[in-house]
Amino acid sequence: MRNFFNPLLDLIYPKRCPGCHLPSISICDSCKSFWQKPPIRIKLSQSNISVISVADYRKEVRSVLLAYKENGEREAGKVLTEALIKARLGFSNYSFCTFVPIPSNPKSVRRRGRDFMLDLCNKVANQSGDEVISILEVNRDVRDQTKLDEKQRSQNLVGAFDCTSKYLDLAAPVILVDDLLTTGASMREAQRALRQRGVIPIGAITAAHTALFWGREGG
Repeated sequence: MRNFFNPLLDLIYPKRCPGCHLPSISICDSCKSFWQKPPIRIKLSQSNISVISVADYRKEVRSVLLAYKENGEREAGKVLTEALIKARLGFSNYSFCTFVPIPSNPKSVRRRGRDFMLDLCNKVANQSGDEVISILEVNRDVRDQTKLDEKQRSQNLVGAFDCTSKYLDLAAPVILVDDLLTTGASMREAQRALRQRGVIPIGAITAAHTALFWGREGG
């Protein structure tokens, strides 16, 4: 029944590109090009963790991230899944890994009705053949990161993540996963929380990264 009504819904509410919002049955070629760049490898400061990321952050990339994060838009999810799979290939010397998603604030999870990063990790793992284990959680209230600078973000997240005691006997190498690398504060805090429980990530992947990391390749 739902498939029957889809053409009628498309007439009333035409499909739009999740990046530029212009009419399109999927992401348009212009916006798609932002996700087709070769991944870059970033070594985070004050950490030895290596992050592989795909798209430079700009308004069209931000729109795709928000379309999936806030609304679960299928086309946006497909774009992010493909980007993370591309980033995962940077660890191709590991045939099987464990994805650990960066945790969201519980308030945000309740508001959205889902843990979008866990959902996204599962989409990637279904195609890459890896596994997903959600063993990180936010242990206290944190401020909204969007309006904080790098120093404030780091201070905001100090000690904010806990590693649960449930799945610590991990047979596969761990890769941290997030949608966007902004300053690296979340990755460093996640790495700290895991290390306290004896889990050492081999690296991290993100779909996009901000201007702070543009062009940073290699070590």
